Amino acid sequence: MRRVQTTYESEPVGWRFGRFVVLLGVVFAVTGAVVVTQRFQPETLALITGVIIAGIPLLAIVALFGFITLKIASRPRNEPQQMTIPPIIMQLPQTPQNALTDNGYPWDIPQRQPATRSWDVIGDED
Repeated sequence: MRRVQTTYESEPVGWRFGRFVVLLGVVFAVTGAVVVTQRFQPETLALITGVIIAGIPLLAIVALFGFITLKIASRPRNEPQQMTIPPIIMQLPQTPQNALTDNGYPWDIPQRQPATRSWDVIGDED
């Protein structure tokens, strides 16, 4: 003989208890709404309804911003890398390449003076 399982035997107790709690919550909400609508004036009821309608989306937006802020704050921060300044090479002004010697004689042949260059490296730590 084959045994037929009923609905109560196939569902866990937790699911049935959860449905019962939800049903009690719905009954409580409906009863509370009826009592509130009978006791309040229409203007007060409109204010409360507006606050609920506007407040729930506002609360969701604030919760979303808070979640995003916490996610950003919990990210590991990378330490800033040490900035290295590249060496700066400066060339000092030099004497002109074709500087003429002045011996005071008009027949002197112009002679070239050797160019002297000096280099200073600034910022090289080596």
